[in-house]
Amino acid sequence: MKIENLKFEDWDESILDVDDYRAERALQNAALDAIHKAHRFGTDYVIWEDGKVKSVRPEQTAPYEQVMRENLERLNRKIAELEAQSPGALNDR
Repeated sequence: MKIENLKFEDWDESILDVDDYRAERALQNAALDAIHKAHRFGTDYVIWEDGKVKSVRPEQTAPYEQVMRENLERLNRKIAELEAQSPGALNDR
């Protein structure tokens, strides 16, 4: 398929449901856990950034951790908001 034949649709977060946000939160938690393990074992944290694989030393992960914590706060607020709108969504899987 030629690239010019691809069609992209713009969308926003309004199409996401509480399970989508929970999945994103699980990914953020897993990434933070990987950073913590890298610290514990003295290994690099490997990420994909700017179209390339990048190896980050444990002492250089603070900016990544900060962004992840901010994302987690945002996700937790959004999940709480959606759960408040839909009481049936409280059945956390």
